[in-house]
Amino acid sequence: MRAEDEKIPKEEPEKVEASEPEGKEEPTPEPELTEEERAEAAEKRATEQETTRKIDSTVFEYATKIDVTDAIDLNDHVILILNMNEKTQPGMATQHVVNQTYDFVQQADIKGAKTIGINIKQSEKKIAQFTVHMDKFVPNDDEPMYDAVIATSEMEFMTDEVKEFGETMEFFFLDYRLYRCT
Repeated sequence: MRAEDEKIPKEEPEKVEASEPEGKEEPTPEPELTEEERAEAAEKRATEQETTRKIDSTVFEYATKIDVTDAIDLNDHVILILNMNEKTQPGMATQHVVNQTYDFVQQADIKGAKTIGINIKQSEKKIAQFTVHMDKFVPNDDEPMYDAVIATSEMEFMTDEVKEFGETMEFFFLDYRLYRCT
């Protein structure tokens, strides 16, 4: 008989029971904070909140609802979605927003934004959309506010009602392609 043909019994690995390391105690729960420590923690949280950026959109006084997305830290951009009163003619609503954008873009809390995307809606219908390029914006109190805003903006969308208003009133968005930034 050959050695390969012999059956050799396999040895089972030795089983060892796990034991707790010596000297290890159950974790102790953290002690509760005192009233003074809680007050200090609350004050610290309040201070941290005060130092965070809060973009002020109150200049848009004709808007019924405003959504602000601060993405300055992510992609140097701020997005505004402004819902305007449905009773206001779409062209006039757009003019209000462009005029009020002049003050909005000058606030310190949007420092660092390269672009401001502004979407104007009435009910759920978008009526206009434009992007302000902050590196081209120059405040000028000697010219109409909308001129300073539109000169640095790209008008990306407007409804026929908004365009008609611009043609009738001979406003900035008469031929919005002329005002596209390059």
